[in-house]
Amino acid sequence: MNIFLFILFINSINAQLNLYLDSVSVEQLYDLNGHQLYYINENQIRQAALEAALVISPDIHFLQLTWNQDRSDINTPKLHYEYNTSSSNEQVLLRPVLNIAEQGIVPRKTSAFSIFFPCVSSQRVNCSILFRFYNATTNHSSMIINLKLLKYCQDQTINSSVLKQFYSTNQINDYLLMKQSNYRDFASTTLATILAYSLVIAIVVFLLVFCTAMSLFCLYRMTTTKHKKSENLIDDNQDHPALPMTFDMTTFEDVSLYSCTQYDFMKTADELLSSATFADCTIDPNRVTLHEIIMEGKFGCLFHCSLNDTLTTMSTQNIYGKTMNSSATPVQLNDMLHDCCLFATLKHSNINNPLGIVYKNELSPYPLIIYPYSNKGILKRFIIQNRTSSRQQLLSTQELVYMAIHIAKGLYFLHKRKMLMKDIGTRNCL
Repeated sequence: MNIFLFILFINSINAQLNLYLDSVSVEQLYDLNGHQLYYINENQIRQAALEAALVISPDIHFLQLTWNQDRSDINTPKLHYEYNTSSSNEQVLLRPVLNIAEQGIVPRKTSAFSIFFPCVSSQRVNCSILFRFYNATTNHSSMIINLKLLKYCQDQTINSSVLKQFYSTNQINDYLLMKQSNYRDFASTTLATILAYSLVIAIVVFLLVFCTAMSLFCLYRMTTTKHKKSENLIDDNQDHPALPMTFDMTTFEDVSLYSCTQYDFMKTADELLSSATFADCTIDPNRVTLHEIIMEGKFGCLFHCSLNDTLTTMSTQNIYGKTMNSSATPVQLNDMLHDCCLFATLKHSNINNPLGIVYKNELSPYPLIIYPYSNKGILKRFIIQNRTSSRQQLLSTQELVYMAIHIAKGLYFLHKRKMLMKDIGTRNCL
């Protein structure tokens, strides 16, 4: 609780009263040398010094003030004083204690008294000391000043010799007991707070672990259920490939038999069509029937076709037919025929070799290259159908890895022959 300053100027006080902080105290508070801070100077109250609270740091336990009453005339009446102290929070800071009596006479000679700040805890506290100076003969006339202080308390051990300057033995014991009691209360409160926070943290950790475990369990159940469902939906008679444990590239076909560096890429389309490469693989266009377009690109398209065994029998087999469209250039036609020639010389289980060539077909003037048919169709469509079909037939990870391994085998075979596949994709795999 702050006490406001009331000031009365008393004309009847003839003695010259001085109350100030000496140079030692000013240096202790403000680190200034050779300065004094006056609160009363020759009966004149310095209001500027009293307006702001004096800040007392935690390492300062007592403050020393200097005062005197300059009575030039021996008949000048004595100047009496009385004071009262207060603290805004006595749970942290008890009322300040002075080592002078609560009532008395201001000394004529210059002397000093000390103010002790009995901290019992650690916190910032406002406190004040209210002085009243008066003549005994005219008690109704007085001078009142209020020293406002801001003390930063810190629970520290104070030397008993310092306490004896302000307290009696019983008062010292009471003060120490109060500090111990406050410390025990603070320790118990701190322990209770720590236990409460620990309990909250333990509950939060338990909930996180529990939620994580439940999420993993639900994910496991969903995965297991989906796997069982896919096993029930897939036909039991379907041939599921077994995933090999290891892959030894040396067990592949001999790669030293052929290299594309031996191939003549300078031949034109007419030279290729009249060469011996296509002489034995020409197919009569009457044996080939074109059906729907399976895939169409910018320069070519892929047909689903059927091939009669002979011109007279009705036995047919499904095939693929690859040709160019009107947007193709002669260079692209040459590239397609060169690819056909190259792949015709390759023999590998993961390479789809052409079966033959039809020079003219009913839809395009360009040659139609015939390839073996795959029951599952193009890999891209096969994967999409198994993902979106009404049966919800799911491909297992084992099957997908199996497909990727066979694609890698075919690429490995081509790379060993110095051939580079520039358009690897599921749309180009069967």
